[in-house]
Amino acid sequence: MPGKAYREVTQWQEKEMRNLGRCLLGVLAVALRQPDNSQIHPFKRALTCVRLLYDFTMMAQYRSHTAETIQYMEDHPERFHEMKDIFLEFKVSKRMQAKADELRRELRPQRTLLNQSVAKSTRKRRRILEQDREEENDQRMALINAESHFNFVKMHLISHLGDHIYQFGNIPMFSTEYGDLAHKEQIKDGYRPSHTNNPARQILSSYGRQHAFRIRLLNLEFLQRSRADLAAEVVEHLGETLTAPSAPPVYCRMLKGHRKDVRGVADFGRALKVSPETICREFIRYSRLSLLLGRRILEDPAILRSLPIELLRQLKIPVLAFQELNVYDIQRARCIGDGLFRNQASRNDSV
Repeated sequence: MPGKAYREVTQWQEKEMRNLGRCLLGVLAVALRQPDNSQIHPFKRALTCVRLLYDFTMMAQYRSHTAETIQYMEDHPERFHEMKDIFLEFKVSKRMQAKADELRRELRPQRTLLNQSVAKSTRKRRRILEQDREEENDQRMALINAESHFNFVKMHLISHLGDHIYQFGNIPMFSTEYGDLAHKEQIKDGYRPSHTNNPARQILSSYGRQHAFRIRLLNLEFLQRSRADLAAEVVEHLGETLTAPSAPPVYCRMLKGHRKDVRGVADFGRALKVSPETICREFIRYSRLSLLLGRRILEDPAILRSLPIELLRQLKIPVLAFQELNVYDIQRARCIGDGLFRNQASRNDSV
């Protein structure tokens, strides 16, 4: 998820754009979830337009492609261009805004003359003002449709990505994100400690010196693993400098939301509104169908009713993030039964 609010991001790079894309469609769907009769069609077009563009960006990150996925990448931009006019009114340049203001100033004297010849009743004045407002809005939209466009280079380049994949391979191989990271580590970190006098030579010298140290440490580590005869101070220094790579964390599902009022079968049935007989019967059925012979529970209902029971109503499920190896998104599944979901209607299921 993004680490900053939208208005706090001062420089949009690949990481920021990718994080925004993960939540943009969901945020827009929530914002447009309750349209009135006049807004249903434009809201639907806006959601479809954003979804097509987002699906295209997700497919562009694939490491391998088939003819079907490339066809999707060619179809989505075509459908996007058919619906993008829904956002034209938000792409108003300064020059076009000046034209709209000039048009409004030209129409104002004409409206004043027409309004003077009309009776001065409140109802007629209100109706005339509404008509003027609608006319001004129609003329503004006509000017926007005539002047605004999405014909710029970056919007046109996406139509060539399918051919690019056929000729050169997947798109992430040509990502500039790695170049940006290298620029920060190799250039910016070396420029800051310099005195800005002939910085290029100092940057190269600083980076070359760090690289030489790393190579030296790798060589010593290899000699140590090969049981070579090294000086005691070298071995001690290697123990302080080199650390074994830590194993990636193991993620597993975790149960949360413990109910303190449930301690046995009777409490369990009372919480779920199920009879103890039904619970014992389901326990026995689950034991027979799912557990190994040596781990099955006893099928005596009296013993089952005396067993301690815990009721947990939330399950944390780690889901591997898209195109990531060790990054997980935590999805939370909650069993609410017949309770209220977010203090609104009852869902009677797991969410």
